[in-house]
Amino acid sequence: MNIQNLTQQEVEQLQMLLNKMNPKPTEKVYFDPVNKMIDDIIDNFDFKRVHSVMEHLNWKWIDKGVPSIDDLKDTARHLLKGATFARLHEYKHEHWEQGIHHGSGGFEATAFCNESKSKIDALHLKFVLADWDEEIED
Repeated sequence: MNIQNLTQQEVEQLQMLLNKMNPKPTEKVYFDPVNKMIDDIIDNFDFKRVHSVMEHLNWKWIDKGVPSIDDLKDTARHLLKGATFARLHEYKHEHWEQGIHHGSGGFEATAFCNESKSKIDALHLKFVLADWDEEIED
């Protein structure tokens, strides 16, 4: 089977089936290394700290109030997947070293691809409270 012909949904379904067949229920089988990167980010990012800051600042999302930690994780996962898809599809014409950003609610997810633009080789997730930059135009 050539997995490159599968849709993202088919890859996720195949991964779920493989995980069900895995003899060690605590160990996930990853068919797509990007899914492992996303899971590692979700497992290691300090969502409790983000939640604490949002509560302290009374930072609310539309129709949610201050989001729960599960809401934060769901949004981060959604942004990481979106940036991944965009990097390899809508923004494939951009230079390969250019990261593609997706952001919302304070989060910024960035996906980077390899030189041939055929796969994702790095993902970043940030929670941004403030940012500023400036350029000098010649």
